[in-house]
Amino acid sequence: MKDQQYITAAYSDLSELIRWKTDAWQDPRMVNWYSGRMVQSESTNHLKNVIEIGTIKRYVSGPKVVDIGVGTGRAALPLVADGYQLTGIDSSKAMLDKTRELAAGAPIELMLGDVSALPCDDHTFNSAIALNVLVHFPNWRKSLIEWKRVVKPGGRLIFDIHSRDHVVAAYGDDRERWPQALRHTEDTADFTKYMSRISINELHAFADESAFSIAAVIPYGAFFGGGNVNWLIYDELESKNHWKRALSWFARDQNLLEFGVFLEEFLIAWLTPRVTGRMFVVLENKSDPEGNARIVADIENRDAAIKKGDITSLLTHLPLKPDQYAVELGRLLEPLRTRHFFYLIYRSLVKHMPQLDLRTVLSSDVLSQFQSWLRNEQLDAQATDLTRNWSTGTDFRFKHGVDLTLGTQYELVRALLERHFGIFKGGRQ
Repeated sequence: MKDQQYITAAYSDLSELIRWKTDAWQDPRMVNWYSGRMVQSESTNHLKNVIEIGTIKRYVSGPKVVDIGVGTGRAALPLVADGYQLTGIDSSKAMLDKTRELAAGAPIELMLGDVSALPCDDHTFNSAIALNVLVHFPNWRKSLIEWKRVVKPGGRLIFDIHSRDHVVAAYGDDRERWPQALRHTEDTADFTKYMSRISINELHAFADESAFSIAAVIPYGAFFGGGNVNWLIYDELESKNHWKRALSWFARDQNLLEFGVFLEEFLIAWLTPRVTGRMFVVLENKSDPEGNARIVADIENRDAAIKKGDITSLLTHLPLKPDQYAVELGRLLEPLRTRHFFYLIYRSLVKHMPQLDLRTVLSSDVLSQFQSWLRNEQLDAQATDLTRNWSTGTDFRFKHGVDLTLGTQYELVRALLERHFGIFKGGRQ
């Protein structure tokens, strides 16, 4: 409750944020743009869609399902194709019109309504799903209570939301120490950047108080980039252009996409909300305090293994055996681009968790190559540092005021100065 009290104390009236978020997609032109963006093959967009729709399909139960904040039907229409009876609710008529168009006659009932005041009778549906909805709203408790009303006893609520445990793991709970980009997401006055986050402890307390059973918590989106920042690697990777370029390859490289799906489904989804900025939560409409306590204890055990870098303990929680991971990773890491992408992750892991031993899941040739690349990068950094500082204390500049020592780092710098600026003659001018 501490985080909710912080928000309430800092911002006494959240109604304007909620109203703006609710009405943001009324313009048909904006809806058309959004619909096109959802199917664009750019960066990790397709990977995100595969993981989100796949997760919903694994946990939904039927036959009657309501999609709350249906948008353009990104989650609903695949479920219709699978034979579920779908009702889609959205506050935007433009969104509903677009969904109806994309459904192309497929059987789906569409209704205009607010996510916190559904136009549905009690206990109507077997499952309620909401994709990319609660991530925008601070009043998640009120919304979940309302969604519970329309789900049958024992039925499921499936939704995604941002993880507070993740940002605390990255920067602690003192917001003054957070990078500005992260602080912006907690500012309820900045409607476009605000993100709703909850911790496992908040979820646990809410589930017990509201007679919910926590069926599953599934972290995801560790390597999505964009609006799905992994704050654990923000300073080292997420904020860097070379990482953004690496993520852009997912749109064009099927091998890399397959690798991303494997990492998400067979590793990240089995870890904890500490490791990613986003998670799916599956709640069941029944009271189960003992079951909730077991779920939270299991998450704490996994967290402990992650903090220690204890691969042996962590593997007991994962779906594959060590030799199966080794074989599959060996196959997936054959393409050089995929191997390079994973190396960027490996480099970050060994920096922050030097005790981590990956020999049980990575082949010796992959580890040897990674260690070689790491040594070469370290030598490059040392050489660069040397050339930057070798003339410290000396006023070693030529007449245009350019530091000659900087030009010794790369032959390209000398070529540019000579050929295009005409101000460098082998150090004589």
